[in-house]
Amino acid sequence: MPEHARLSFSQQGEDIVLYHVLHELMKIETPTYVDVGAAYPVDGNNTYLLYTTGARGVLVEPNPVLAEQLRSKRPGDIVVEAGIGVAEATEADYYQIKGNAMLNTFSPAQVAELQRGQSESVVERVVKMPLLNLNRVIEEHLGRAPDLLSTDVEGLDEAILRTLDLSRFRPAAICAEAVPTMKSGRASTLTRYLAGKGYIPRGGSVYNTVYVDARRISDP
Repeated sequence: MPEHARLSFSQQGEDIVLYHVLHELMKIETPTYVDVGAAYPVDGNNTYLLYTTGARGVLVEPNPVLAEQLRSKRPGDIVVEAGIGVAEATEADYYQIKGNAMLNTFSPAQVAELQRGQSESVVERVVKMPLLNLNRVIEEHLGRAPDLLSTDVEGLDEAILRTLDLSRFRPAAICAEAVPTMKSGRASTLTRYLAGKGYIPRGGSVYNTVYVDARRISDP
């Protein structure tokens, strides 16, 4: 591999964007992270590249099989085997999708979207899983804001991010499974919400957007 090349493990190179945002733009030597919907420990993972370069954090994953893989492959990280809630409920139906654990979700609307045009059910099984508050997870396992908050929760990213208490836990960067702008050219609702909190999109991919805390960067 060429000297300046870097291997990506995420779906579309988001981890390389995050690496440069945290190390070069934010000047953070050893980042911390909370990865909500971590899924597989290596393939398609937004934080594994950071893990290989010394970063550590919390991996939130409700799928028991994937949670066990995370514990095995990422012993330096804390694994929380639960979902993140957006209301007062302490448990919810967790839909396991046939043939693709990356699509597992707590969102009935997301299941309906996956089901559209399919004659057979796309759901393998539905199980009850515990739900935790995002702020509580951060408080109990890190005690301070992570440098990176990554969410990949199949349709619930915005709802979860709206529960984050940014007055207490303000990440340097947020990576969400969301687009920065809609087909109309109008900023997405998540982009507008985060803009109101001082975050701006500075990178990403077709499916994911990296937002950075504008207070912590200076444009040339």
